[in-house]
Amino acid sequence: MLATSTYCVARLVVARSWGRALHQDVNLAHMADGVAMAGMLDATFRTLPNGVWEIVFGTMTVWFASRGARFVVRRGVGGVDDDHVHHVTHYLSHLVMSGGMLYMFVETSAPAAGSAARSGAMSVMGSAGAGASSLALLALLFVLVLFASAVWHADSLTRFTTTRTAPVGALLPVTAGTAMPAPAAIELERLDAEVWPDQVPTTEDTDADQARWLAPRLEMACHIAVCITMGYTLVLTL
Repeated sequence: MLATSTYCVARLVVARSWGRALHQDVNLAHMADGVAMAGMLDATFRTLPNGVWEIVFGTMTVWFASRGARFVVRRGVGGVDDDHVHHVTHYLSHLVMSGGMLYMFVETSAPAAGSAARSGAMSVMGSAGAGASSLALLALLFVLVLFASAVWHADSLTRFTTTRTAPVGALLPVTAGTAMPAPAAIELERLDAEVWPDQVPTTEDTDADQARWLAPRLEMACHIAVCITMGYTLVLTL
């Protein structure tokens, strides 16, 4: 989780330096998720008090809820985002992730009567295992959604392609008496440019559509890692 958080911070810096496109809110969310869960799983890596994390993830929950609502108003339930790939489920999945983190910190902030401080993960989890929570079904729902999102994203990795520039002479066979086409007449994709599938430039928003997305498959890999770890951490609270 700490490695994932570090990578997400590096993505934000590199994207700004190279002028590449990425989902800033998603990378910030993954960074916060990773740091918070590292502290949950091992008290050695605990950073902020539970109350501060509650504010962080409460804000993130409201953010993704509002983004999802705005998406539905602008593009409808079946619409596609500016990256030509993500639908409203993109915001709903991150809404569940933020809500899941908020749930864990709210649950673990409750005082555990008569229980001494424990080491490792349980020292941070607080009273998570002290009794059956009235919101246990909600936690199970979070777990199911997180694991389903991880599987869906893993399956979607094959949708991303890496295009390579082919030598001009290899594009068309050259036979005797056949004129070689001018290189300027042949449109080639940028070397090793990773793009979201079905990304078609339009005249309405040329800058956004022509922007190259920064390593989308690695962003999805971070999402998968966070989903699996968060689901596991939620199971520990039951």
